[in-house]
Amino acid sequence: MVEVGRQYGSFKKHLNPSLLGSIFVEKLRGYGIFQWVYERNVYGFPKEIGSNHKIRLAFLKSFKLSHGNCILPKISLKREKEMEKLVRISKSVLLALTLTMATLMASMPVTFAHTPPISVPTYAYVMVSPNPVGVNQPVFIVMWLHAAPYTAAGIGGDRWHDFYITIIKPDGDRVKLGPFISDPTGSTFTTWTPDKPGRYTIIFNYTGQVLSLYHPITKIPGQTSVFVNDTFLPSSAVTYLTVQEEPIPEPPTYPLPTEYWTRPIEGQNTEWARVASHWLGGAHISSQGAYMAGVVVGPPNLWQKDGVAPNSPHIMWTMPIEFGGVVGGTTEIPGVTFYSGGSYEGRFVNAIVMYGRLYFEKPLGHSGTGGGYVCVDLRTGEVIWERSDMGTGKPWPAPIKGQLFDYESMNQHGVVGGVLWAVVGTKWVAYDAYSGNWMYNLTNVPTGFEVYTNKGEIVRYVLNYNTAKRLGWLALWNNTQDNVGLHREIGTGSAAYQWRPRGKEVDMSKAYTWNVTITADLTGNAAPTVYFVIPGDIILGRSSAIAPGVGDKFTPDPYVVWAISDKPGTRGQLLWKKMFPAPAGNLTRRLGPVDTVNRVWTMFDVETMAWLGYSLDTGELLWGPVSYVENAFSYYGGGEGGGQRGFTAYGILYTQGYGGELCAISCKDGKLLWKYGRNSGLNTPWGNYPIFIAAIADGKVYAFNNEHSPNAPYYKDYRVHCLNAFTGELLWTMMGWAGQTGGRGLSTSVVAEGFLVYYNYYDNQIYCIGKGPSATTVSASPKVIKKGDSVLIEGKVTDISPGATSDSIAKRFPNGVPAVADESMGEWMEYLYMQKPRPTDVKGVWVTFDVIDPDGNWVHVGGTTTNDGTFSIPWKPPKEGLWTIVITFPGSESYWPSYACTTILVESAPAPVEIPTPASPEQVSTVQATVEALQPIITALAVIVVVCVCLVAYDIYINRKMFKQAAK
Repeated sequence: MVEVGRQYGSFKKHLNPSLLGSIFVEKLRGYGIFQWVYERNVYGFPKEIGSNHKIRLAFLKSFKLSHGNCILPKISLKREKEMEKLVRISKSVLLALTLTMATLMASMPVTFAHTPPISVPTYAYVMVSPNPVGVNQPVFIVMWLHAAPYTAAGIGGDRWHDFYITIIKPDGDRVKLGPFISDPTGSTFTTWTPDKPGRYTIIFNYTGQVLSLYHPITKIPGQTSVFVNDTFLPSSAVTYLTVQEEPIPEPPTYPLPTEYWTRPIEGQNTEWARVASHWLGGAHISSQGAYMAGVVVGPPNLWQKDGVAPNSPHIMWTMPIEFGGVVGGTTEIPGVTFYSGGSYEGRFVNAIVMYGRLYFEKPLGHSGTGGGYVCVDLRTGEVIWERSDMGTGKPWPAPIKGQLFDYESMNQHGVVGGVLWAVVGTKWVAYDAYSGNWMYNLTNVPTGFEVYTNKGEIVRYVLNYNTAKRLGWLALWNNTQDNVGLHREIGTGSAAYQWRPRGKEVDMSKAYTWNVTITADLTGNAAPTVYFVIPGDIILGRSSAIAPGVGDKFTPDPYVVWAISDKPGTRGQLLWKKMFPAPAGNLTRRLGPVDTVNRVWTMFDVETMAWLGYSLDTGELLWGPVSYVENAFSYYGGGEGGGQRGFTAYGILYTQGYGGELCAISCKDGKLLWKYGRNSGLNTPWGNYPIFIAAIADGKVYAFNNEHSPNAPYYKDYRVHCLNAFTGELLWTMMGWAGQTGGRGLSTSVVAEGFLVYYNYYDNQIYCIGKGPSATTVSASPKVIKKGDSVLIEGKVTDISPGATSDSIAKRFPNGVPAVADESMGEWMEYLYMQKPRPTDVKGVWVTFDVIDPDGNWVHVGGTTTNDGTFSIPWKPPKEGLWTIVITFPGSESYWPSYACTTILVESAPAPVEIPTPASPEQVSTVQATVEALQPIITALAVIVVVCVCLVAYDIYINRKMFKQAAK
């Protein structure tokens, strides 16, 4: 039915409902014929009539339809041209006509209809799929009439209704489904599951109706038609379903990637959504989202709920974005390093990851911004596009957040590209994330608490409350709102449900999805403010100055916290309101993060560094105050001064601070789950290395050492850490001074698509950490051997990530960078990218050795561990023939797998040569004794032989002499 909808939409693209209204004013009956014929053409007549302009006109000119006493006139070529001319009327005229006709149709009876009304035959169709199907497998039952409802336009106008399905089972039992209402194309569907094998009869009955112009439920009028008030007669259709015992195959699913992969992800690999992810900044996920212009301050969020994250410190690539590291030469401060923006000019702020691409603004001089805006490939670091005219002090403002909006309507389905949003006051500027080009603007955006919905909408909860009257309103502003100008048209027609914002500047001052009155008493000692929202569930708010941040150190007495419902049926109703007395001892109590897993909101006491947990559903205290830090520097939880800072994920509160104690506290009961930190010895004055949270993702906490306005040169051995989020186990660590914003001291790192990306103060480069590609090679020598001989198998496994194959590293490793084991990765990366000494105890990677014998059988032989990236394996093939040798690196947490093959030929060995066995000493002695015993006999025989030889010689001499004499 999707194609049907598309054809219908195409028809209305050329014959706009508002345009048709003007045709009605002039020549209504003529248009009525055209509409009737065209729609039947689309849904039932031969394709040629609808696709060929000349045939269609010829058909229309000769077409007459009789219903009782009503004969509809012919349509003319002139009328067709007039209609085409009207299509080209300006938008302002069309809008005026639309409003005029909508008003007329809503307020006046339809006078241009058949008189008297006629009866119109209908033709019903029903289809069941899949067919055949297995027992207890669901089927789709699709039902429709031959034509779309003639007044249907977008969400307005008639729908065919009173569709019923009767199912007769093999045993004669009947099941009745319905009634159903069609969509604008005249069709609808339902699902049903057969429970026994056999032949089922599916009967579709349409009971008929009188066309009314109005939607049967919403009563929204549609486009007018000569068939209004006409009766559409009942019709029915039958089909059959075969159900078998054996289930039919489920739709195919494709496994998650087992090799190095890149974008795009082919559309059928839907399971891959589990490993793919984005970091869109703003309220989606960002330490900065709560502090952006126009956003009501709430708790920052660093929980990346999607995709995977690196299990190894393997570096994919680095990118210098300014001078960095040690300056060199004679300087006032020996070994001084370049400025990294740690004092209020943080670099890499508001970085975004979308579709496997990384977006960020480049620094310029001392400033963290102003150097242009760049989009690079997340996996390679290669620049995809760059704009020097975008950013601070540039003609075009730099983006601070992204959006992936899934627009679903009768006309469109799917995410409508990617948007990068720049914000200037109340104006939002949209750029195309793919190309960096400008697309459209939103103006008059209100201030509110910002949320990203599951559809990808960016919404703001706007609270307006009069404390004197104790009355107000709460509204949901939506940056994708219908009927404000973002779509092709405003109204209820089909065009109003086509996403078309490109090239526009849209006033969003009235872009609200809903608005409810607040009658509850939300008064306190400050204006009521939204603090946190679980969309469609609950809204947490405050009426006291207890938001976290630098400020006066005191607690309002009382401090007021409340919650109202965001559920559609009770939205705006007060759930609870608490007026808590200020804590004793003049403690400063402030709001902390909210745990959506256990439904707990938190507070902390600045002076005692203690945390408290409250029920989101009742407001009651559940646990606390509890404190698990020991270093007094933990008083400073961030760069804003005294106070704690924490982030929630997995039902756990993770806290950080200058005391260097990363604590994991159960949000359910306030108990300490684990704590992590490192003593800094003589390196720093902090006692422990100050530790802060970069991101929480894939069951891991990524943390880093940093501080506000650090001295140059920087303290040594600051690191990036990866911890098990549930146990605190250190999974990996590597040197690196990961960046923060300066000022508030919030992380600028991002995690998406399996990669962690951060700015490193030590050398002012961008580092991308993640699983990289590998390469395996193999050779065998000699290539041809005789059976029984051995062959030497040699090869190597190398890191072919973009950084490892970069020019600077390739010059150091002309034969490739050896792949190393996960447990050696941190030190190896420090050597490879940070000029640290080469580690002496690096472990290699395991490779497996398999062969394919001459008969085609796969045989596993063994394996070995590489040494400095290489391996050597001696092997003796057991039989003659051509052998294939397969060396496989199965991969690790640092590298994707790779393999290589080679072949050898084993020939038959030559036939063996028999060599006499040497006599033993005993045999030699025996032979010598025998020879000595026989010596006289041997001598006598020798004499006899000599005598015989002499006699024979004499006889020959005498005979020859006699022969000569006789001859004379």
